[in-house]
Amino acid sequence: MTESSRAGREVRLTEILRPEHVVAPLSAASVYEAVMHLAQTLVGTGDIADPDTLRRKFSESRVRDLIHVGDRVLLPHLRTDAVDTLQVALGIAPAPLRESADHVGAVAQVVVLVLAPLSAADLYLQTVAALARVLRHDRVVDRLVAARSPADVMAIPEIREIIIEPRLRVRDVMTQRVFRTTPDSPVQEVLDLIAEHRLRAIPVVGEDRQVLGMVTDRDLLRHFLPGVQRPADASAAAWSETRVRDVMSRSVICVSEDQALAEVTSMLVSKDIERLPVVHEGLLTGFLTRGDILRKVFGFAASPVEPVDEE
Repeated sequence: MTESSRAGREVRLTEILRPEHVVAPLSAASVYEAVMHLAQTLVGTGDIADPDTLRRKFSESRVRDLIHVGDRVLLPHLRTDAVDTLQVALGIAPAPLRESADHVGAVAQVVVLVLAPLSAADLYLQTVAALARVLRHDRVVDRLVAARSPADVMAIPEIREIIIEPRLRVRDVMTQRVFRTTPDSPVQEVLDLIAEHRLRAIPVVGEDRQVLGMVTDRDLLRHFLPGVQRPADASAAAWSETRVRDVMSRSVICVSEDQALAEVTSMLVSKDIERLPVVHEGLLTGFLTRGDILRKVFGFAASPVEPVDEE
């Protein structure tokens, strides 16, 4: 099936993920080995047009484009001219995999490889997002880990019912893992997060994860600027005593994860907004930046993604 025949309509995952693309059990010790095994499975079924190009893409010992869905699922994904149509392969390892051959800790058991031609940005993003939404539920992952054959995997109702929508929405592009803080947290914790993860903004949430505000690097500079000329000990004391509620911006625009991406992109441009918290039923579920849109939709290099902790 060509990409043009899928455009503009709903696509079931089972139209793309076929039983011969499922490896259960998956023989691999690291994420890299798992990805290579799944890629070789697609080569073996004749679904990769240019295996040599793909091997060059995966020539490093680490896989760069990874989405972590909870603690047990990894979604390596890549747009490449090695394939003519969107391809999905799924593997289930008997035991948790290492991130790389020299990595000590284990990271995941379920690996879903998504490959797409350079021209299929929309379908590619929608597929990754649809998979992530379903695989964040423990009950689905439990069934996958318990599967002993491709038939077992394809029989899981939630897998069979995954629908890839024809229109990009915010949830298809947003970052699903987000760092966040609370009003009563010390500002020093925010400063540490910004420095360690190169963040520009951190959402402030309440006990139920409702968005109460935002702390940006501009907010911090504005608050502490008067103390720049003071002795270092005074500045240090100010940082330790100041709470997030003292510096955060309370007027924050949030968008729904179900909103059309085109609509939100237009708002980002017209209002000159760099980033927005994403909510579902009023609770924080992600973060969307102009860099996310440029990087994921158009394939441009952009500033580092601002990840969100998912629970």
